[in-house]
Amino acid sequence: MPASPLAPSTLSTARVLYFGDPRGATHLLDLGVTLCGVVHGRRGGPGWQTLLPRLASVPRWMRPDLEDAALVADLAATRPTLLASGFYPRRIPQKVLDLAPGFNVHPSDLPRWRGPDPAWWTIRAGDATTAICVHHLETGLDEGAVVYREPITVGPRETGGFLASRMEALAAQRLAEVVARVAAGEHLPATPQTGDVTWAPLVEPEAVEIDWKLPAVEVDRLVRAAAPDPGAFTGIGDELLVIFSGEPVPAGRFAKLTPGTSFVRNGWPCIRCGDAPAPAAGMFEDPNAALGAYRITRAQLGRRRMGGRELARLLS
Repeated sequence: MPASPLAPSTLSTARVLYFGDPRGATHLLDLGVTLCGVVHGRRGGPGWQTLLPRLASVPRWMRPDLEDAALVADLAATRPTLLASGFYPRRIPQKVLDLAPGFNVHPSDLPRWRGPDPAWWTIRAGDATTAICVHHLETGLDEGAVVYREPITVGPRETGGFLASRMEALAAQRLAEVVARVAAGEHLPATPQTGDVTWAPLVEPEAVEIDWKLPAVEVDRLVRAAAPDPGAFTGIGDELLVIFSGEPVPAGRFAKLTPGTSFVRNGWPCIRCGDAPAPAAGMFEDPNAALGAYRITRAQLGRRRMGGRELARLLS
């Protein structure tokens, strides 16, 4: 969408109470929006050091109890005309939402992947596209009607960490642009969310253990979803092997191996994966069906990080 900075005179009556990470607040200030208060969701984050000097006269709170009546009274005393939420890690209760209309930004194609970790689930599911959505704030998690939706293409080798970083940076800009437009008096039509709801909860540690019975393409999605942190893991001998990158490859003459068995081919370490399911009657053959192994290009064995060729020498 990108918007030009709006003249401060057109925003003179707007007062935004901001919840969340520094970048959204910085972009609002850059667009001439007055922040009447900032509720931080965490200490630090991209843009933290440059934002703080710009908030010298702005009331701030660090992850307060938003259910506390005294705190709500303090927030009300800032006299907000709009609320804005950019990656605030807690639900904002109704008594706070009653202070003013509000907007939230979410890095997924809502209602797909509502919740705190959409990038991980987007990569894990193999989604080719996602979106940035700015929607009305409601007490339900990421449920509000959408006023701005921007489709985003997911790179074919993109990792969960990289997707999250680029989506969050762009989302902070888009939230500020939408709020600035509304603050300047523009009416943005809202579209209720429709379609199947899927959830993106925080990923538990055991969820990134690799099941080598899965087809290689699914193993690849798991590795990319978990990269660069914490990394997908497996056991190899008595050691823990954390895999940060690799790619599906044909198993070739190693197809007779049991899934989970490692081998070295052309100087690269590989692990046999499960076979892709046979296509249903009348369906075309899956081009990924022949990719029966996973080649490791970057990993950590025990406490030692290494490239794939170094790991191959250890396995030989």
